[in-house]
Amino acid sequence: MTHELSRRTFLKAGGVLVVVAAAPGAVIGAITDATSAAAPFPALDPTALATWLTIHADGSITARSGHVELGHGVQTGLAQIVAEELDVSVGRVTMILGNTNETPDQGTTAGSTSIRVAGAQLRQIAAEGRAALLKLASDQLGAPASQLTVTDGVVTSGTRKVTYGDLVKGRVLTAVAPITVSGYGGFRMSVTGSAKPKSPSQYATVGKSIPRVEIPDKVTAKATYVQDVRVPNMLHARVIHPKGIGSTLVSVGSFVPAVPGARAVTKGNLVAVVAEKEWDAIKGAQALQVTWSDWNKLPPSDGVYAALRKLPAQEKVQMNVGDANAALASAAQTITATYQTPFENHGMIGPSCAVADVRSDGSVTVWSATQYPQGLQKIVATQLGVSPQSVQVVRFEGAGCYGRLSANLDDAATEAVVLSQATGRPVRVQWTRADEHRWEPHGPGTVHDLSAGLAPDGSVLAWKHEAWMPTNSDSTMLGAALAGKPLNGTGTGGWTGPDLYTFPNNFEVAHGLPELGAADSPYGFGLRTTFLRSPGQYQITFAQEAFVDEIAAKAGQDSLAFRLQHLTDKRAIAVLQAAARAANWDSRPSPKPGASAKNGVVTGRGIALVLRDGTYAAGVAEVSVDPSTGKVQVQRVTVAQDSGLIINPSAIEHQLESAVIQTTSRAMMEQVTFDTANVTSLDWSSYPILTMADAPKVQTVLINHPEIPATGVGEPAVNLIAPAISSAIFDATGVRIRTLPLLPAAVKAALA
Repeated sequence: MTHELSRRTFLKAGGVLVVVAAAPGAVIGAITDATSAAAPFPALDPTALATWLTIHADGSITARSGHVELGHGVQTGLAQIVAEELDVSVGRVTMILGNTNETPDQGTTAGSTSIRVAGAQLRQIAAEGRAALLKLASDQLGAPASQLTVTDGVVTSGTRKVTYGDLVKGRVLTAVAPITVSGYGGFRMSVTGSAKPKSPSQYATVGKSIPRVEIPDKVTAKATYVQDVRVPNMLHARVIHPKGIGSTLVSVGSFVPAVPGARAVTKGNLVAVVAEKEWDAIKGAQALQVTWSDWNKLPPSDGVYAALRKLPAQEKVQMNVGDANAALASAAQTITATYQTPFENHGMIGPSCAVADVRSDGSVTVWSATQYPQGLQKIVATQLGVSPQSVQVVRFEGAGCYGRLSANLDDAATEAVVLSQATGRPVRVQWTRADEHRWEPHGPGTVHDLSAGLAPDGSVLAWKHEAWMPTNSDSTMLGAALAGKPLNGTGTGGWTGPDLYTFPNNFEVAHGLPELGAADSPYGFGLRTTFLRSPGQYQITFAQEAFVDEIAAKAGQDSLAFRLQHLTDKRAIAVLQAAARAANWDSRPSPKPGASAKNGVVTGRGIALVLRDGTYAAGVAEVSVDPSTGKVQVQRVTVAQDSGLIINPSAIEHQLESAVIQTTSRAMMEQVTFDTANVTSLDWSSYPILTMADAPKVQTVLINHPEIPATGVGEPAVNLIAPAISSAIFDATGVRIRTLPLLPAAVKAALA
């Protein structure tokens, strides 16, 4: 069907294919001018293909996804999937990511979901679009759609050809496609339809190492990050956060001395200085006299693990097979150990930043680096008491968030919203490094008690694991809470990660904890915690895989062979063997013969295995240890990964390299310190991260299973590094260190 266009709309559109889903017999489709600021933004219909896909008159494709680019290559990977199903080159596909008035709500970009979930949805959408195009081409070429071929957007029947652009030129075409969306906006959202996507055997683009499309602008400084955003009539703001986590405002000066144009804005316990120029806002915040109440309800970080055990807990049994307690009591020998992991920062290189414009007509625009634009849209709507359709979130990349902006959708944005509403102008909130290190919601510290009972032959008869874990999923929005309207709850922590080993008696329980200090805070939050790359499973896998290595050593067995003895999952076995082969694994018990902390620099190796988000990964770490200083140098890490269908091999290799480097940093040196009032590690000196000099060499092995849907690649390998390094230190020295991070002072003390 042809729909007539106004001249303005036609020139703006250039001719497009708008494919929509509707009830049988109905045809819907239109292109309109941009929505005015005063009007609500229309709610997007996820069952309409036009929400997801547009074919332009020049043959180019625009595809839209609610997931966002975090520096992990999803923009390229999703474009590959769309290009594959539409039979066009990747260069023809432009991805629009995240912006709430343009993209569907596919849930948060986290948990390795971008390809595993959002990619699967776009594959079906693109298949529906191709089917609609072939129907149009069939009518024009006079041949059944089944007899048509497509090469880079050119449809051919014998000697006759027509391009996608020719099919839509000069008109808006509509087509009906019966698609269904369930679980809209969540991790388990699914898209089904009548079109059948390609078989992997037909893939020409998926599986290729296509260069990442966003990299050229990043390396040539053309990319716009959220910190670069400027809007007309904008004020700059510096927020003066409370002295202690639960401190409340006692008094604030009525003026900003010696800083012309700067003024204080107070809303509840949210205090800020705003000014036309950013430097004036900074000077004003330094000069303003603010008095806070004392609050000292945290346990100091040197006593945190004992404190975690005392918090009120919600217990949840994760595994209960056989009778672990009885088997432990009757075992030939038993092993017990306690493993501990610290509170950690996400360590965003660029501190939090956002811009908000709350207008008098009730409409709102927020510019943010959030991992979930639609989630932030809903939070801001709740914060202001308006409909989500009145709020637009425009998404820009940030500086590496690793979960920082997933459950906690953007603290700077909620602060900017408060200040924009108070001033009647757009406001840009830029945090300092100290703000970021102190007030970000951290990765939670955890405690793990493990026990194992062995049979006379060294096999495991019983396994028991108890974990104490603060929440990592539902941190309160800081700006809204300080302003007197807390959003989200603190929740309690829980377990993440399936079991791979087959132990006949197995008991695992999570003691889910609230945030430290939350019970004594006027804001409902304490030492805030939230998702940090591979949340929960990073800590659990460290404890479990290091303890498996400990059991193997007790049994006098090679740690690789010991794992294989207790595995039945063929993919787990294959990935473990692949990593060992690539690393030239030396089959023997640990520690290595002659291992000693008294013979100068010593070397060792350790191995670990994980299953996360359907992806199997195994890794081998090789380290050197200098007993005189306690310094551990991770020399090389080999990672093998099976993530089902491979979309872009080089992108996966880059993800694995980033996982190794970032998690080596976490395992070796990162920990948040705090006193009874607040965080004390406020800069890169007190919270150091890995430098190039200490980065290990990384070797990767990719196992492709085209017959298995693509699964997540951003998080699985993260879980391997800490236990593999810990076990490698034991292999080199004969001394096992069970508390992270593996700082030189801690290693030297343990070796002594």
